Amino acid sequence: MSNNSHKVALRNAIRDKRRSLSPDQQAVAARGLLAQLQSVAAFLAATKIALYLTHDGEIDPRDVMKWCWQNSKQAYLPMVVQGEKNTLLFANVNEQTEYVENRFSIKEPVVEQDQIIQAQRLDLVLVPLVAFDQNGNRIGMGGGFYDTTFAFLKEKLTDQSHHNPRLIGIAHEIQKVGDIAAEHWDVPLTTVVTDKNIYNSNTN
Repeated sequence: MSNNSHKVALRNAIRDKRRSLSPDQQAVAARGLLAQLQSVAAFLAATKIALYLTHDGEIDPRDVMKWCWQNSKQAYLPMVVQGEKNTLLFANVNEQTEYVENRFSIKEPVVEQDQIIQAQRLDLVLVPLVAFDQNGNRIGMGGGFYDTTFAFLKEKLTDQSHHNPRLIGIAHEIQKVGDIAAEHWDVPLTTVVTDKNIYNSNTN
């Protein structure tokens, strides 16, 4: 089986597994995720934190978002840039933010232009994923949005702006797999946090 075929099969298997979780199991996992993140120094130190709205059985970061609002942190959600291939911007959201569905049937915030920032201005990004390994490699949904948006993190530049934000993958524990073969375009994660554990990669 080719590497690509293996990733497709693995992606489908893990998506099925996480979609099989009951609402109660998802709620318990969401609380576990917040508890684990509260022991991650980079998360506690960050001010501008990007999250996502759950889709397709992903672990739900809404408890994390509420905690951010309660602790003087700014929460941001991704928005697909119209007319640009696989690129994201990030919108500052609060309890009153309204949403509309994008072309992928995922809700996006409706905000003023001055509430939208580029990825480089974030402190930390909680990255969705389908599968991950202990070295910070991930398999996403296949669209390449995060790898494209954060490709600048792979560049070896001295400009400090290119060292932020920190990328932390979040997932259910059941999404951990054996070694994933990284592609040259993949942006590795520094850490993966699940509802049960914290995995720091060798790329840290």
